[in-house]
Amino acid sequence: MHMNGKTGMDTYSRKVELINKKVKEINERRRGMKITTVEDELDRQELRNYIRFLGVEPGNIRLESLGEELPPRDRVFYATLFVEGLIEAAVMYFTASLLLKPEITTLDWTMCGLLVVIFGVLGYRIYKDTRVK
Repeated sequence: MHMNGKTGMDTYSRKVELINKKVKEINERRRGMKITTVEDELDRQELRNYIRFLGVEPGNIRLESLGEELPPRDRVFYATLFVEGLIEAAVMYFTASLLLKPEITTLDWTMCGLLVVIFGVLGYRIYKDTRVK
């Protein structure tokens, strides 16, 4: 049997290095993604199991929190949301004005269809931005 002369402290620091590498791997995987509470708990459980596997006491698990993944809601966010709301109102107004004309042409119907698509896409964006907790 070959002895390498490493102390217990070297082994412990190696384990900590491996744990930090695992945390970095999980954080890289999560970066740029919207993480649900269930996914967050699964990641934490994965890390706890890995730490126990190495035989180290699982202390405070430091994964990037859900809040760090989200952009801050500042004045720019609310101003953008307000402008998107104004555009939605304008799209509704133009659609209604086209549909209330006395003589509706095929071009008017085409324009209404395009405006409804724009309304839907922008509405979905607003919904997605405001839905995030």
